[in-house]
Amino acid sequence: MEDSDSVLLWRFFRFGRDRSLYTPHEKTLQDSYERLILSVIQRGNGEQLVKLIETACKKSCKFYPIAYGLAVCARSTNQRVSQKAYNALQTVCRTPEQLFMFLKYCQESLKLKSWPRRHRKAIAKWYTEKYKTNPNDPNDPNGPMLLAQHITKYRRRHGFSHKKVLKSCHPKSSGSSADIKYILCYVVKGLTKANQMILNGNDKTFNNKIREFITDYETIKKQNVPEDDVTTIIRKWRLTWEQVPNRLLKSEKVLAALLPFMPLTALLRHLGKLTSFGLLQPCSEGEESTCSRLENEDILRQANLHPIQILSSLNGYFKGRRLRNPQLRWSVNDNIVQSLTKAYMKQLTCSCQNPRLPPNILVAINIRRSMGSHVAGKPVMNCKQTATALAMTLKSCQSRTQIVTFCNRHTVEKLQFQISEGGIHDIEEALENVTARMENDLTDFNEPFRYANQNMGSVDAIILMTDCLTWRDQSDIRDAYRNFKQRYGDISFVTVGFHNNGEDFPVAERQNPKMLDVIGPDAEAIDLIVSFLSDQDQQIRESFAGLEIYAGATEEDMDQD
Repeated sequence: MEDSDSVLLWRFFRFGRDRSLYTPHEKTLQDSYERLILSVIQRGNGEQLVKLIETACKKSCKFYPIAYGLAVCARSTNQRVSQKAYNALQTVCRTPEQLFMFLKYCQESLKLKSWPRRHRKAIAKWYTEKYKTNPNDPNDPNGPMLLAQHITKYRRRHGFSHKKVLKSCHPKSSGSSADIKYILCYVVKGLTKANQMILNGNDKTFNNKIREFITDYETIKKQNVPEDDVTTIIRKWRLTWEQVPNRLLKSEKVLAALLPFMPLTALLRHLGKLTSFGLLQPCSEGEESTCSRLENEDILRQANLHPIQILSSLNGYFKGRRLRNPQLRWSVNDNIVQSLTKAYMKQLTCSCQNPRLPPNILVAINIRRSMGSHVAGKPVMNCKQTATALAMTLKSCQSRTQIVTFCNRHTVEKLQFQISEGGIHDIEEALENVTARMENDLTDFNEPFRYANQNMGSVDAIILMTDCLTWRDQSDIRDAYRNFKQRYGDISFVTVGFHNNGEDFPVAERQNPKMLDVIGPDAEAIDLIVSFLSDQDQQIRESFAGLEIYAGATEEDMDQD
């Protein structure tokens, strides 16, 4: 295995690509990735690769490269590698959505038309063993009740349903608990057959709460069910948005029942709709509970919300209408806006601390007029606002970070944030400062490097933000970076582009591990940049480099019957 292959493999599992380029959307995978993974297996390092996949699933920005890599290993002709990959399925695929993605790659990308015995057994085990009953804790939150919740929440994903999967894998539930048997029978044969099976079996260990939950779930799916009954069931089981039929989501009573138990991520996504139904009116119970949750640091920490997610929701809510559905409009509640702003500031100052970040970071924001356009994948946010929020996040992570704006030659200016006694940045003033500096579209990308050379004694990393990249921009930035590192060494360099055309003109050089491109930044991209600059991926990179060692194992034919 060549030196570059280990880097390509690490990049694939980290970014879903063969170069250091992050984008929010899923990429169509090429056959070259499959050949790259198979070459590792052929050299005898397949089992080690499966272990790395288990580790990478916690570090990867996106899950689809993990699912694809595990699928290639599972369908390998090396029996030991295949078995190890299938054994890792329960650890890597934590939800049905992830399992269905794995099955999608097995079927589509790897041309798997039938389900061999080993494949069937592994998928069946995922259902029968992953959620098995804990004898020491009948009310284990990760037991059969979680399976019941998952099959009702993740009903269909990636072209698969639970019924389709279970009919294909034929799970043998003879050794499973009565709870698992009941749930699997319900999925395949329906509620009546499942209830009949329990009555005939007369198993005293069966958890009747599971039957009650599924019975109530089936009840709300029926037509002409009184709204009061639906809301009672929602409150009883704390059902989520996905478990309620779409026709019921147009009811004010149903939405009011969902609101107190709605996860913060879903709440942020549906604030406008909830307001349009009158559930977040000033001085209402819904407004009070929502504001209280948004301002609660413990709840924010548990939800693991990123400041960019909150800011995106704030911008979308403040517009008073849904961009993709103009008919959905609402009157903006100032109290909700204030709570969102407080939530943003709290997450900015509390959740972004990273002592491992290098001290001397320069963030350079391009302020040409086209930066007023919206960000790829986030129509509610424009480039200048996202750049400012990104810079504020990095400033919170490392207080010594310097932030400048630039455009033409000799137009570099330092961007200062006002900080209160509580350490909270004033985002409005920062945005006004950026807006006031908008210049024409001619850009000199040498300016940030000149500033660093003249004003910073030491430079550890430079982050350059711009709206879009052309082939000339690509060439100019690369030349400026090469000239700069002749004096300062191989410093970390991140290019952030807010439009998709940056994929066509990548700045990061393939063979340089110190360069990274980010196109259309989202919350995961911010964490990726912080991780990249603090070199938290070093250990995993070194592990992938270890795959170059030839172990001398031979191929074994896998039993396909």
